[in-house]
Amino acid sequence: MTSIFDVAAYVLDKLGVMTTMKLEKLCYYSQAWSLVWDERRLFPERFEAWANGPVCPDLYHAHKGMFKITRGDIHGDPSNIDEDGTSTIRCPKR
Repeated sequence: MTSIFDVAAYVLDKLGVMTTMKLEKLCYYSQAWSLVWDERRLFPERFEAWANGPVCPDLYHAHKGMFKITRGDIHGDPSNIDEDGTSTIRCPKR
């Protein structure tokens, strides 16, 4: 099964360095669009409503204390995401 770490790694592969807050939001939107378009969860991890928006505690603990994040900072495997998942995420290249 795909994890939020797989999705985060995929996003970082496609978009490169970004803030941890942006990564949290992109993972949140990926989950939301999967629920809408595919009618299924993309990954099992949950989000919480924090002061600055939705945050996945599992992902947060992986990048806690960082401001910017790169692909090597997240241990996920984008190949775990199926074709429907990657088409839902659809991160354009810069």
